[in-house]
Formats: sequence, structure tokens, C-alpha cells
Amino acid sequence: MKWNRIVIDAMGGDHAPEEIVKGAAEACRKSDTIHCIFVGDELGVRSLLKKEKLRESRWEIVHAPEVIAMEDPPKDAVQGKPNASINVAARLLRDGYGEALVSAGSTGATLLACSNAIPRIGSIERAVLAAVLPAVRHKPADPGKTVMLDVGATLHGTVNQLVSFAIMGLHYARGVLGIENPRVGLLNIGEEETKGHSVLVDTHRALRRTPQVNFIGNVEGKDVLRGVADVIVTEGYTGNTVLKSLEGMAELTLQTGKQIWKRGILSKVGLVMLAPKLKKLKKRLDYSEYGGAPILGFQKLVIKAHGRSKAKAIMNAVLLAEKSIANNLVRHMEEAMREFYLGLFEHKPGESAS
Repeated sequence: MKWNRIVIDAMGGDHAPEEIVKGAAEACRKSDTIHCIFVGDELGVRSLLKKEKLRESRWEIVHAPEVIAMEDPPKDAVQGKPNASINVAARLLRDGYGEALVSAGSTGATLLACSNAIPRIGSIERAVLAAVLPAVRHKPADPGKTVMLDVGATLHGTVNQLVSFAIMGLHYARGVLGIENPRVGLLNIGEEETKGHSVLVDTHRALRRTPQVNFIGNVEGKDVLRGVADVIVTEGYTGNTVLKSLEGMAELTLQTGKQIWKRGILSKVGLVMLAPKLKKLKKRLDYSEYGGAPILGFQKLVIKAHGRSKAKAIMNAVLLAEKSIANNLVRHMEEAMREFYLGLFEHKPGESAS
């Protein structure tokens, strides 16, 4: 049997290593082709795996004596703790011991460790952090999901970086979400092609001229969850702001429901009647359902799970990594980026590529 070998940062996250090991073991029970390489405190991880009663052929442990805490300054921690679990995990991925990495640790530390160890896809200037968000289904066949990128890796991007984000995002939407011809939108302050600062205007023009991209034009903040685009491209500063706003909105929705429940018998009756719909809404807004945010642009796939992830979220992150491996996601991105940059040389002399 050909294993899909996934490196697991067992010490990353608020609930490591217990929930990390439990979630990865659950993923192994759901798929027969996953082989986990746990990186962390060997004795502690081995003890947890014994409790899970997972066959030893499904896992191995690489000892890492140091841990980067969520509150540690990422740059100082990555440089000062070379044997931290995320550093060791990134080096294992670089050296071919796995096809993907899953970590719930610090986003900054994960990005830095991977940037230091893992080569980027040819022609990719910056890796990108993506997020899968719920979206309105206009018809039953719609996926009900939107990929937004960047959401925090690169605060401000160049035209070529944003176009590369679009290309990687559409291949993620196609290969992982199963959207045959993903619609790509550029997040902006208006739908007109002249809106926004110069980089956004030039990016709009470049995306229009990129044949690989099914570009539908600019989309606004109100469109993010409306299902009008399958892939939404933005700079990391804006994307992270939108993402955190949506997380806050989801928490507000759930807290409001709890407050209404306390108001009296009529409120309780109303909520009970709405319970099936509210459960569906809660599931759509639950980050643990989506597994994690892929970090795209490296020659190996990295999945960044939420820092608060418990077993369910880790399980979905590992299954997401396996699906990406099975669909040759990185290879398709490499081929697409090569095609894009070769296309830049086909412009007539003096003609701008953007």
C-alpha cells in the first residue's frame, strides 16, 4: 500500500499534544492510507498513542525537545529554538519524509519555519495563507464554500504576487473543493476596474489577461459570503481583517442565541423550533469543520490549523492534507505557475505584462 505520509507538529496549539494526537488518530481511522509522523516529546506522544490503540504501522515519532509557545515572538523563537517541534517538522518535510505538514501552532512561527526550510514553487515570490469560508448556495450543486487568500502571510503584495495567489487559489478550489471552473474575484472597494490603489488596478488588468483565470472582476466586502466568487484574492492585511471580523460575527451570533435563551419561556420555545436550522448554521460557521488554512506556495503542502483546535479540527486538517496529496495539488500549481510566467514572455516588445 502507498502511504500518504503526513508530518504532524504534535506540540503546536493550545491543546497540544493530547488533542493533536487524538485528532490525527481519528483521521487514520477514517482513512486507510494515512501514515502520521508525529514530531514532539517522544515519551508523551507515545503514551497518548497507546491510549488510542492505533496500529504501530500507521505512525512513527521523531523527538523534538523544544516547543514554541503561542505567545513567543515568532522570529526569536524560530531562530532561538532550532529543535522546536515546528522547526524539526519543517526540516523533515524538506528532506522528503512526508508530503504535507499539519500544525496548530503559532501562525508566524509556522510560516517562518517553513520559509526557512522548504523551497518555494518555482517563480512563487511569497507563500500565501488561504482560508475556506462558508458561502451562500444559489443552487444545490454549489459548493457552499469560498477560498480567500491571502489572510495574513503577506501584508501588502505586488501585482505578480496577487496573480500567483489567484492561480494557486483556483487550483486549490478545483483540486480540493471540487469546483471545475472556479470564479476568481479581486477584493476591492468597488466593482469598477479603476477602484482601489494602483496595485489593485494593475492586478485587475493582469487577471483579465491571464487565460488560466476565470476572472469575474472586483468583489466587495459584502460579497465575501454571498457565493459570487469561488476564489477571492486580496492582500494579507485586508484578508486578515475580513477573516477576524467574520470570526467575531460568528461568535456574536452564538452568544446572542444564548442570551435569547435566557429571556423567558417564549424565547426558549422559539429557539427550540429553530434548533435544526440553527445547528446547520453553527456547523457552517464552525472552523473545526474546515480543518485548517492551507499555506500555499511551498514545494510541499502545509496546513495551518486554528490555535484552539481540538481533535475534530485536527482530524479534518489531516484529512484535508491527504486529499490535497491525492489530487497532486502542488504539482498542478507548479505547472500552472510555469505556464503563467512563460506567458509573460509572449507579450510583444514594450508591451506591459500587467
